[in-house]
Amino acid sequence: MKHPNHPTTCRLDPTVVNADTLPQLHDMGLSFFATLCGRNRGAFVYQNQTWGCTALPPQFATNVKLPDANAIVQQYQGGNLTAQETVDVLNQLVEAVYQSTPHHESDPFACELGGLSQLHCPTTTMPLTTTIRSVTLAGLFTEAAWATGGTPLTPHQQRHFYTAQDFHDMHKLGLNTVQIPFPVTGFFLNDGNEELLELLSKIRQMADDAQLQAILVLEGDDNDAAIAAAAQFCVQHDMSLLLPSVQSFRAARAVDATLPLYVPINLSTIQHMKTTLPANDSYVWGALSMDHTSTVADIASSNSLDDRQKLFYHESMACLGRSPLEYATCFQGIPVLVSSGFDASIDNCVWQGTPKFQNYGQCDRFNETIHSDWWYRHRQSFVARQLFSYEKGLGWSFAAWKLYNDDDNTVGVLDSWAKLLSFRDVAAAGLMPNNLRDNMDPLACLNPPIADFILGDDTLAPTPGPPPDCGNGWWNASIQDCTYWIPPSPTAVPTRAPVTAMPIVPCPTTCPSCTPFNSRSSMEVGVAGFLLGAVVMAIYHHCVTSRHRRDGYSDIPTMTV
Repeated sequence: MKHPNHPTTCRLDPTVVNADTLPQLHDMGLSFFATLCGRNRGAFVYQNQTWGCTALPPQFATNVKLPDANAIVQQYQGGNLTAQETVDVLNQLVEAVYQSTPHHESDPFACELGGLSQLHCPTTTMPLTTTIRSVTLAGLFTEAAWATGGTPLTPHQQRHFYTAQDFHDMHKLGLNTVQIPFPVTGFFLNDGNEELLELLSKIRQMADDAQLQAILVLEGDDNDAAIAAAAQFCVQHDMSLLLPSVQSFRAARAVDATLPLYVPINLSTIQHMKTTLPANDSYVWGALSMDHTSTVADIASSNSLDDRQKLFYHESMACLGRSPLEYATCFQGIPVLVSSGFDASIDNCVWQGTPKFQNYGQCDRFNETIHSDWWYRHRQSFVARQLFSYEKGLGWSFAAWKLYNDDDNTVGVLDSWAKLLSFRDVAAAGLMPNNLRDNMDPLACLNPPIADFILGDDTLAPTPGPPPDCGNGWWNASIQDCTYWIPPSPTAVPTRAPVTAMPIVPCPTTCPSCTPFNSRSSMEVGVAGFLLGAVVMAIYHHCVTSRHRRDGYSDIPTMTV
């Protein structure tokens, strides 16, 4: 129970956020400030003065200035705050916001920070010290058509549904408990129930042989006589009892003062447990339903993108599950077991064909998920986040161990809606740790889920490298060249190398007898050349012209005297 002299505090979970894990945090702003700065309009009271995310108290860090929340990130990344100093500052912010939140004593989610924070309160030692890791034997004694092929089992099928090997396989995977749903009417005093109770005793013995505890889950209307008979059966067979309602508590407690009893609750009644249950009973706990497939927000989707976005939503919400469990222990003084609502499903498709089913188009594309790497990764993340959260209370029970007539050759192939509720199939598919005792992921909620739901299994083309430097222009991808408002000057053409000069030979010395050559000599030579050319042309003209003038005349004969 809560200690009256010590206040409840909300601080970072040191097993999740510490100096060693802080460097692994992807986005401090998203993980912390998106939530903290969204509460109370971002304001909080610290040392009787109002502060906020835009004006942090200087007392948060005395060696550096932190004017606002963003400065925490900047100073840490700049090396001015060590990892431990940063964690200390964040702790002060978390605690200040929590203490400033009105009615946090009655709000199960007042300390919620995506699974990163922890509600601290002094409590008395509870009888249960081992975390319950259970599966529910769905469909064995009560109706669960999704687990039994659509119809209830016959007495013959009931006797052969579970074998001793099933319970040994459970223990091998790290399970330590089984929940056995059983009808209240099975404890009515009539002859028809003897065979049913005999099978229940056999199931309990097989579980005990495999070192498994058992919780008998009564289903049906309250009946004091039947409740008392069920309580007596549990005392004789060393079982705990989960009652059909809080009204059955007195009848069961009257049988034995130390019989472990679980009372069903939900998120709307968890704030009222201490007013409905005895304050000094150390052997009563809550059995919380964490159903996540009942509202439109939980299940509605009508295309592939909606389906993936819905799983991303459920991943994000899973880490919030620790808050009501810690709240129940601190403010109600009653630890809580997640008795239902733990599975890998994100819709209500197992209820098709029944009045419980609501059709929003969510069940039309299951084949897309069977061999999808994207769905495998995010389902694995979804399961890990639920495991992390639900172990902050008394423990949990998965929806079912196996399905009736499940083909052993396809165990682990998640090819039907129902297999997402079967622990054996989910574990064989690799969505569960190999051994729950040793391989739990303590950092499952350190970072938000990866927001890659838009593309799914598709991948983006390789990112192009940076464009060339165009100076005062810009890179024009359409022409694969630089473009300028004012074209730059043309690039200078490289000057051709000069031809190698011939060796210079010095001129010979002028001989004394040679006439000097000057401009007058060149003129005289030119005139002489001109006159010579004129004489030659005259002779040529005379010869040619005179020959043509003699044409047409007769030669005069030569006369000899």
